[in-house]
Amino acid sequence: MNPVVEAAALHRTFGSGPDAVHALIDVSVRIEPGEFVAVEGPSGCGKSTLLHLLGGLDVPDRGVVTFGGVKLSALSDTSRSAFRRERVGMVLPVVELISTLRLWENVASSLLLSGKRLVSGRARAQELLEAVGLGHRANAFSGRLSTGEAQRTSLARALFNEPQLLLADEPTSYLDSVRGDEVLRLLRDLADRGQSIVMATHDPRAAAFADRSVRLFDGRVDEVPSVG
Repeated sequence: MNPVVEAAALHRTFGSGPDAVHALIDVSVRIEPGEFVAVEGPSGCGKSTLLHLLGGLDVPDRGVVTFGGVKLSALSDTSRSAFRRERVGMVLPVVELISTLRLWENVASSLLLSGKRLVSGRARAQELLEAVGLGHRANAFSGRLSTGEAQRTSLARALFNEPQLLLADEPTSYLDSVRGDEVLRLLRDLADRGQSIVMATHDPRAAAFADRSVRLFDGRVDEVPSVG
């Protein structure tokens, strides 16, 4: 079976000279269909950078990301953006919602990019808001949400187009343990139904919901020996 996305020998450096930050150094990872992979490690280890490269938000200095047989770095910025909209869902730590839209409209907002009416996606948006525990707030304006509610809305929005790959960067960071577990169980259920997921987290408890973990330390894959 071909992987959904495969990264080979990725290097990514920000800045130059003595102030250069080597965010990723020779990192390789392969994500299979329906696999839930946690990327673990402390702050600054390269977790977010890896997710950005896997989703085509950024391109590596060296190495290759192949998504469904397509080399992302070979695409123009415009083509890569279109590819990402169609194939990738992303949940980022800093949630940007449109404050003048209701929750369900934010969830369905990708329709605007394809010239479709928001109302055509209302049922789908409502279904996803129910799944993240916000069905009762569907008509609320996003400017009135708590940080945790905004993060759950962002997850619903990322799932709207049924992406081939879902990238979740610390999706429970602003949630209490009850809501966090609800989101993690939702991700686990999605993976069990065939959704490929890569989740960056510093929380071993969250990582335990995944099928396996890739551990990063100082930009490198941290090889942890098996016990027993």
